[in-house]
Amino acid sequence: MLKYTIVFVSFLLPAVLLPCDPFPAKTLTPIDHSAKDKSFNEFKTKFLKILKSKDRKALEEVVDNDIHFSFGAEAGKKDFLKSFQLTEKPNTSNFWELMDEVVKLGFRQNKEGQMVAPYFFETFPGDYDPFTHYLVIGKNVNVREEASKDSKSITQLSYQIVRAEADDLDGRRLEKESNCNWKKICTPQGKPGYVCDRFLRSPLDYRAFFEKKKNNWYLTIFIVCD
Repeated sequence: MLKYTIVFVSFLLPAVLLPCDPFPAKTLTPIDHSAKDKSFNEFKTKFLKILKSKDRKALEEVVDNDIHFSFGAEAGKKDFLKSFQLTEKPNTSNFWELMDEVVKLGFRQNKEGQMVAPYFFETFPGDYDPFTHYLVIGKNVNVREEASKDSKSITQLSYQIVRAEADDLDGRRLEKESNCNWKKICTPQGKPGYVCDRFLRSPLDYRAFFEKKKNNWYLTIFIVCD
Protein backbone atom coordinates (compact mmCIF):
# COMPACT_ATOMS: atom_id res chain seq x y z
CA MET A 1 0.00 0.00 0.00
CA LEU A 2 1.30 3.38 -0.95
CA LYS A 3 1.54 5.96 1.75
CA TYR A 4 1.30 9.58 1.02
CA THR A 5 2.69 12.26 3.23
CA ILE A 6 0.89 15.56 3.02
CA VAL A 7 3.05 18.53 3.75
CA PHE A 8 1.46 21.85 4.63
CA VAL A 9 3.50 24.87 3.71
CA SER A 10 2.58 28.12 5.29
CA PHE A 11 3.51 31.44 3.84
CA LEU A 12 3.93 34.53 5.96
CA LEU A 13 1.84 37.13 4.27
CA PRO A 14 1.83 40.82 5.19
CA ALA A 15 -1.17 42.01 7.15
CA VAL A 16 -3.83 43.47 4.91
CA LEU A 17 -6.21 46.13 6.18
CA LEU A 18 -9.69 45.49 4.91
CA PRO A 19 -11.72 48.48 3.67
CA CYS A 20 -13.84 50.26 6.26
CA ASP A 21 -17.22 51.93 5.79
CA PRO A 22 -16.87 55.34 4.09
CA PHE A 23 -18.70 58.36 5.45
CA PRO A 24 -19.28 62.00 4.39
CA ALA A 25 -16.06 64.01 4.32
CA LYS A 26 -15.85 67.10 6.54
CA THR A 27 -13.01 69.58 6.89
CA LEU A 28 -12.81 72.06 9.78
CA THR A 29 -10.35 74.64 8.55
CA PRO A 30 -8.36 76.37 11.33
CA ILE A 31 -9.54 79.80 12.43
CA ASP A 32 -8.49 82.15 15.19
CA HIS A 33 -10.79 84.95 16.30
CA SER A 34 -8.49 86.18 19.06
CA ALA A 35 -7.30 89.14 16.99
CA LYS A 36 -10.90 90.28 16.36
CA ASP A 37 -11.13 91.65 19.90
CA LYS A 38 -8.30 93.96 20.92
CA SER A 39 -8.84 93.44 24.63
CA PHE A 40 -8.81 89.67 24.28
CA ASN A 41 -5.73 89.74 22.09
CA GLU A 42 -3.93 91.67 24.81
CA PHE A 43 -5.22 89.21 27.41
CA LYS A 44 -4.07 86.28 25.27
CA THR A 45 -0.53 87.66 25.11
CA LYS A 46 -0.53 87.99 28.89
CA PHE A 47 -2.02 84.52 29.35
CA LEU A 48 0.58 82.86 27.14
CA LYS A 49 3.33 84.44 29.25
CA ILE A 50 1.66 83.05 32.37
CA LEU A 51 1.66 79.57 30.86
CA LYS A 52 5.27 79.80 29.74
CA SER A 53 6.52 80.96 33.14
CA LYS A 54 4.14 78.72 35.12
CA ASP A 55 3.19 81.72 37.20
CA ARG A 56 0.57 80.37 39.59
CA LYS A 57 -0.19 83.68 41.29
CA ALA A 58 -0.77 85.43 37.98
CA LEU A 59 -2.94 82.50 36.89
CA GLU A 60 -5.13 82.82 39.98
CA GLU A 61 -5.90 86.42 39.00
CA VAL A 62 -7.40 85.37 35.66
CA VAL A 63 -9.28 82.28 36.85
CA ASP A 64 -12.95 82.98 37.50
CA ASN A 65 -14.11 82.41 41.08
CA ASP A 66 -16.85 80.09 39.80
CA ILE A 67 -14.78 78.24 37.21
CA HIS A 68 -16.39 75.07 35.90
CA PHE A 69 -13.84 72.26 35.51
CA SER A 70 -15.59 69.07 36.58
CA PHE A 71 -18.83 67.20 36.01
CA GLY A 72 -18.69 66.11 39.65
CA ALA A 73 -19.20 68.01 42.89
CA GLU A 74 -15.96 69.98 42.59
CA ALA A 75 -16.38 73.61 41.57
CA GLY A 76 -14.82 77.02 41.97
CA LYS A 77 -11.31 78.42 41.97
CA LYS A 78 -10.13 76.75 45.19
CA ASP A 79 -11.10 73.27 44.03
CA PHE A 80 -9.71 73.98 40.57
CA LEU A 81 -6.28 74.85 41.94
CA LYS A 82 -6.32 71.80 44.18
CA SER A 83 -7.49 69.45 41.43
CA PHE A 84 -4.58 70.40 39.16
CA GLN A 85 -2.11 70.44 42.07
CA LEU A 86 -1.46 74.11 41.47
CA THR A 87 -1.47 74.88 45.16
CA GLU A 88 1.08 72.37 46.39
CA LYS A 89 3.12 71.51 43.27
CA PRO A 90 2.55 74.26 40.69
CA ASN A 91 5.76 73.64 38.74
CA THR A 92 4.95 69.98 38.11
CA SER A 93 1.22 70.44 37.47
CA ASN A 94 0.00 69.06 34.14
CA PHE A 95 -2.29 72.08 33.76
CA TRP A 96 0.34 74.17 31.97
CA GLU A 97 0.90 71.60 29.22
CA LEU A 98 -2.79 70.77 28.85
CA MET A 99 -3.78 74.41 28.49
CA ASP A 100 -0.89 75.20 26.16
CA GLU A 101 -2.07 72.43 23.81
CA VAL A 102 -5.61 73.85 23.87
CA VAL A 103 -4.81 77.50 23.13
CA LYS A 104 -2.39 76.58 20.35
CA LEU A 105 -5.38 75.19 18.45
CA GLY A 106 -6.91 78.63 18.04
CA PHE A 107 -9.97 80.48 19.35
CA ARG A 108 -13.48 80.90 18.04
CA GLN A 109 -15.80 83.56 19.44
CA ASN A 110 -19.27 82.16 20.02
CA LYS A 111 -22.58 84.04 19.90
CA GLU A 112 -22.39 84.68 23.66
CA GLY A 113 -19.13 86.55 23.15
CA GLN A 114 -16.98 83.90 24.82
CA MET A 115 -13.64 82.95 23.30
CA VAL A 116 -13.49 79.16 23.00
CA ALA A 117 -10.46 76.97 22.34
CA PRO A 118 -9.92 74.77 20.45
CA TYR A 119 -11.60 76.54 17.54
CA PHE A 120 -13.59 73.48 16.43
CA PHE A 121 -15.22 72.51 19.73
CA GLU A 122 -18.56 74.24 19.18
CA THR A 123 -18.62 73.67 15.41
CA PHE A 124 -17.89 69.93 15.43
CA PRO A 125 -20.90 68.54 13.48
CA GLY A 126 -23.50 66.81 15.62
CA ASP A 127 -23.95 63.98 13.12
CA TYR A 128 -20.42 62.74 13.89
CA ASP A 129 -20.34 60.80 17.15
CA PRO A 130 -17.79 62.66 19.33
CA PHE A 131 -16.92 59.42 21.12
CA THR A 132 -15.78 57.72 17.91
CA HIS A 133 -14.47 60.54 15.72
CA TYR A 134 -11.34 62.68 15.76
CA LEU A 135 -10.21 65.78 13.94
CA VAL A 136 -6.85 65.60 12.20
CA ILE A 137 -5.04 68.65 13.60
CA GLY A 138 -2.40 69.27 11.00
CA LYS A 139 -1.70 69.79 7.33
CA ASN A 140 -0.78 66.86 5.10
CA VAL A 141 -0.77 64.39 7.98
CA ASN A 142 0.24 60.90 6.89
CA VAL A 143 -2.14 57.98 7.23
CA ARG A 144 0.15 54.95 7.30
CA GLU A 145 -0.37 51.36 6.27
CA GLU A 146 1.10 50.08 9.52
CA ALA A 147 1.69 51.56 12.97
CA SER A 148 5.16 52.89 12.24
CA LYS A 149 6.73 56.09 10.96
CA ASP A 150 8.63 53.97 8.45
CA SER A 151 5.47 52.44 7.01
CA LYS A 152 4.06 53.43 3.64
CA SER A 153 1.77 56.47 3.59
CA ILE A 154 -1.52 55.56 1.94
CA THR A 155 -2.91 59.11 1.94
CA GLN A 156 -2.53 62.51 3.58
CA LEU A 157 -5.24 64.46 5.39
CA SER A 158 -5.55 68.07 6.49
CA TYR A 159 -7.99 69.06 9.24
CA GLN A 160 -10.49 66.36 8.29
CA ILE A 161 -12.72 64.31 10.54
CA VAL A 162 -11.78 60.63 10.76
CA ARG A 163 -13.43 57.72 12.55
CA ALA A 164 -11.76 55.57 15.17
CA GLU A 165 -11.61 51.90 14.22
CA ALA A 166 -11.84 48.98 16.65
CA ASP A 167 -8.34 47.88 17.56
CA ASP A 168 -7.32 45.33 20.18
CA LEU A 169 -4.02 47.15 20.64
CA ASP A 170 -5.51 50.64 20.83
CA GLY A 171 -3.46 52.69 23.27
CA ARG A 172 -0.60 50.22 23.20
CA ARG A 173 1.02 51.03 19.87
CA LEU A 174 3.67 53.33 21.30
CA GLU A 175 6.67 53.91 19.05
CA LYS A 176 9.50 55.58 20.96
CA GLU A 177 11.39 56.68 17.85
CA SER A 178 8.51 58.87 16.65
CA ASN A 179 7.00 59.56 20.08
CA CYS A 180 3.70 58.34 18.66
CA ASN A 181 0.90 56.23 19.99
CA TRP A 182 -0.53 55.02 16.71
CA LYS A 183 -4.32 55.11 16.38
CA LYS A 184 -6.21 52.99 13.89
CA ILE A 185 -8.64 55.14 11.92
CA CYS A 186 -10.93 55.08 8.90
CA THR A 187 -10.79 57.90 6.37
CA PRO A 188 -13.98 59.32 4.83
CA GLN A 189 -13.08 57.43 1.65
CA GLY A 190 -13.18 54.11 3.50
CA LYS A 191 -9.42 53.59 3.77
CA PRO A 192 -8.19 52.17 7.09
CA GLY A 193 -4.78 53.17 8.40
CA TYR A 194 -2.79 54.48 11.32
CA VAL A 195 -2.20 58.07 12.44
CA CYS A 196 0.12 59.34 15.13
CA ASP A 197 -1.97 60.43 18.11
CA ARG A 198 -0.20 63.81 18.21
CA PHE A 199 -2.16 64.72 15.08
CA LEU A 200 -5.57 63.63 16.33
CA ARG A 201 -7.89 65.49 18.67
CA SER A 202 -11.22 64.40 20.10
CA PRO A 203 -13.92 67.08 20.43
CA LEU A 204 -14.36 65.78 23.99
CA ASP A 205 -10.76 66.50 24.92
CA TYR A 206 -9.91 69.54 27.07
CA ARG A 207 -11.45 72.83 26.00
CA ALA A 208 -11.32 76.30 27.50
CA PHE A 209 -13.84 79.13 27.65
CA PHE A 210 -12.82 82.71 28.37
CA GLU A 211 -15.41 85.34 29.25
CA LYS A 212 -15.24 89.10 29.66
CA LYS A 213 -16.60 90.33 32.98
CA LYS A 214 -16.43 93.98 34.01
CA ASN A 215 -13.89 94.77 31.30
CA ASN A 216 -11.58 91.89 32.29
CA TRP A 217 -11.19 88.46 30.71
CA TYR A 218 -11.35 85.33 32.86
CA LEU A 219 -10.97 81.62 32.37
CA THR A 220 -14.49 80.37 33.19
CA ILE A 221 -14.45 76.77 31.89
CA PHE A 222 -11.66 74.23 31.52
CA ILE A 223 -13.03 70.73 31.17
CA VAL A 224 -12.63 67.35 29.50
CA CYS A 225 -15.14 64.71 28.31
CA ASP A 226 -18.91 65.18 28.19
